[in-house]
Amino acid sequence: MDEFAWAPEMELGNPALDEAHKALFAEMMRLYTAPDSELAEGLPQLCDKLERDFREEEDLMEALDRPDVKEHREQHARVLSALHHVEVGEPAEAREALMLLPQWFQQHLATMDRALAADLHQAGQSRQKRGGYATL
Repeated sequence: MDEFAWAPEMELGNPALDEAHKALFAEMMRLYTAPDSELAEGLPQLCDKLERDFREEEDLMEALDRPDVKEHREQHARVLSALHHVEVGEPAEAREALMLLPQWFQQHLATMDRALAADLHQAGQSRQKRGGYATL
């Protein structure tokens, strides 16, 4: 897991998204290195946090009328489904899922979420030009 660390390249230029993603990534890493005794409680809590973050992203995408909202939502759903099927009483299975999650997360940030951040930036610029509020 040494290759997985938050890096400035993972930031999207949207403070709210970056803060949320950085906190999620830190929780993934913390839980991965936590003692086995914390996994049974920690993994469902991580799932809850991911569900909230994903729902907020999807709401933003709908507000922006993004054409890829369905694909983005499906990626979120697949990850959550996989995590919900992990036997939390089996530390090896939980750790395997926690090892794969940062890989997916980094790829998702670099592609799907980067496109969302660009649209949020564009929407903010458009609102500023019209004298409106710059964030959704």
